[in-house]
Amino acid sequence: MIGRGVVLLLAVLLAPVQAWAQGFNLGRGNNEEIQVYADDGIEWISDATRVIARGNAKATRGTMTVTADSLTAYYRDGAGGNEIWRLDADGNVTITTPTETGTGTKATYDLEKAIFVLRGHPAKIVTPTDQVTAKDTLEYWEKERMAVARGDAVAIQKDKKIQSDILTAHFKEGAKGSLELERADGYGHVVLTTPKEVVTGDRSDYNLQTGIATVAGSVKIIRDGNELNGGYAHVNLNTGISKLFGQPPGGQGETRVRGTFTPDKQNPDQRRAIFKGAGPSADKQR
Repeated sequence: MIGRGVVLLLAVLLAPVQAWAQGFNLGRGNNEEIQVYADDGIEWISDATRVIARGNAKATRGTMTVTADSLTAYYRDGAGGNEIWRLDADGNVTITTPTETGTGTKATYDLEKAIFVLRGHPAKIVTPTDQVTAKDTLEYWEKERMAVARGDAVAIQKDKKIQSDILTAHFKEGAKGSLELERADGYGHVVLTTPKEVVTGDRSDYNLQTGIATVAGSVKIIRDGNELNGGYAHVNLNTGISKLFGQPPGGQGETRVRGTFTPDKQNPDQRRAIFKGAGPSADKQR
């Protein structure tokens, strides 16, 4: 068990090669040194090529910080000497930048690939404009600015939310280098929710910049007590205009859509059509 000398050694071992990206950037692209601190000491196990920091452990690199009950750094021989290639965090994990926060109960950070995986109940990434959570795992790929959430995955931006079994969230660089959600793709039990409607399906592609979502597979659109069912839909969550089809373009099988409409019996003079559109063509009617 040794102390501050290991902190200084880690800072040298983790010196990177090149620079890229904003947001989370603890990986090799960051050209800052890493320093590690711990209240209960730091243990260097040379035979196992790892260093363990225990008790309110903290690793910092530039403006990015990883804190946990304990941190384990794994190193190996590199071209310039020993190099750290992986960092494990256990217990009360928090990964922070000036604009983003990731939280969980465990985390694995591959510094060479610039990928970290959070686990928790739930694991969470929060940016100034968005929030992504997952019950199983939440991966973040630094170079791609992409998060993959697995297990009851949810992405929220203002009053709009997308849920699915697996969710792929693509970010762009926002104000002051922060991350801003640009697109979210859902796979399995998709639910898109706005203050006015709920759209469900098997899979979806949602562009948060345009507000347009493409939903496929057992699609259902519910708005103001009215319901439409089909196989494929274009939904503009900004304007509230939805287009529903029986199948995707070029698909085979059922071409009709079904609708269930509930009139407002208390205000018969103010009834209005919630959904508008042409029915099936005459040559397709049965």
